[in-house]
Amino acid sequence: MSPEGAAMSLASAAISAVFAFLVLHQWLARRKAYQLAWTVGLFMFTLAAFMQFIAEAYGWTEPVYRVYYFLAAPLVAVLGVGSAFLANRRLGMALSLYTIVLAVGFAWVVFTATVSPAALLEPIPAGNGFSSSVRIWSPLFTVPGSLALIGIALISYWRTRFTFNLWIAAGAIVAAGSGALASLDVPWLLYLGELVGIALLFGGFLASREPAKALRPAAAQAPSS
Repeated sequence: MSPEGAAMSLASAAISAVFAFLVLHQWLARRKAYQLAWTVGLFMFTLAAFMQFIAEAYGWTEPVYRVYYFLAAPLVAVLGVGSAFLANRRLGMALSLYTIVLAVGFAWVVFTATVSPAALLEPIPAGNGFSSSVRIWSPLFTVPGSLALIGIALISYWRTRFTFNLWIAAGAIVAAGSGALASLDVPWLLYLGELVGIALLFGGFLASREPAKALRPAAAQAPSS
């Protein structure tokens, strides 16, 4: 437990919550599949970060750890689904089906597996609270999700030269890689990585709204045929 870890986790949860509600507002107005996927993924990030805050403030417990692990492992894949829908609807459908089916099995494994009490006493339990049969599921989410999230952002930048795509790619790299920092047993590195990652993603999202605002008046003034 540490006040620094609690503060950074709470800050990450707050940024992600604002981000999630803004994307939810967009989805309610436009009903696009990528907006729904990003909304779900961002709320997962919010809740996972809040579980970290609870753990850093009051200590890890088995229920908090199970909920945290279930949310943290798949969230990059869910965000990747949103990016996939932006690039290609069929790709988005394929990745979403893959993620949903995998998440159902993952939920059963996480909530029925035995949690190591000793691991909950560590500064960051990470995946150590579960056996390798549970931990093996994490890369099944993280690898395809990261490839979609980062790859599509970079391809979009190459095509459009909109710099907000670089913000999104950088945020995704930091957020996806922050979990690896847990293995260094330095808690503040993990929490700082998550905070920087979600801040970069949020900054990219806010910057992406400016080109859209600029294009809408131009479209409205264009002569109709």
